[in-house]
Amino acid sequence: MIDGILLVDKEVNITSYDVIRRVKKALDGKEKIGHSGTLDPFASGLLILLFGKATKLMSTFLSYEKVYDATAKFGITTDTQDITGEVVKEDKSSMIPKKEDIRELVEKKFLGDIEQIPPMYSAKRVNGERAYKLARKGQVIKLKPKKIHISQFEIYEYEYPVFKSKIECSSGTYIRTLIHDLGISLGTYATTTDLRRVSIGGFNIKESIKSEQLMKMGREDIMRRVINL
Repeated sequence: MIDGILLVDKEVNITSYDVIRRVKKALDGKEKIGHSGTLDPFASGLLILLFGKATKLMSTFLSYEKVYDATAKFGITTDTQDITGEVVKEDKSSMIPKKEDIRELVEKKFLGDIEQIPPMYSAKRVNGERAYKLARKGQVIKLKPKKIHISQFEIYEYEYPVFKSKIECSSGTYIRTLIHDLGISLGTYATTTDLRRVSIGGFNIKESIKSEQLMKMGREDIMRRVINL
């Protein structure tokens, strides 16, 4: 029995549970494993796997603030609020947001305690079914606003239409929705094109193992990388 955590750098185009499957295969499926918060398939970055007794601390890990690097593009919005979806609206005006206007709006509306409506394409449950499954069926879903906390939202690089930002936020924050709402508040649209989680609480991506490596690892290899709690 393994008790502890494993820091994994999830690659894009796989689910968080795909990472668990790879680890279970290496461990012959004998271990109890959970994780500290889902990453969308299009997102990469830090995923903390919890083994054995450490799974009892899942709520503690889920409460930690998370830091993301997000790249986004002004001028379009998609049905999923990220680049994997279909473009549903496009701003064909010549309006280009100024960096100082973006910074001022962020300080006014997108820092501290705010309310956020989760996206339709999310893992939220509606009457027992995942919201994204209902959305794929063409159903219009109205999700309730949720309180979140944004500690940092820094636009550190901007050349229209692309901007890069660093965001530190509470658990349960949808970065793609935050970017989408910023675009709307600026009188245009914005869609997340790249998203990477770089830390969870005091745990950093620099200490993690690439998810691609898991397919080449055996039980002993993984056990050597587990942090004993």
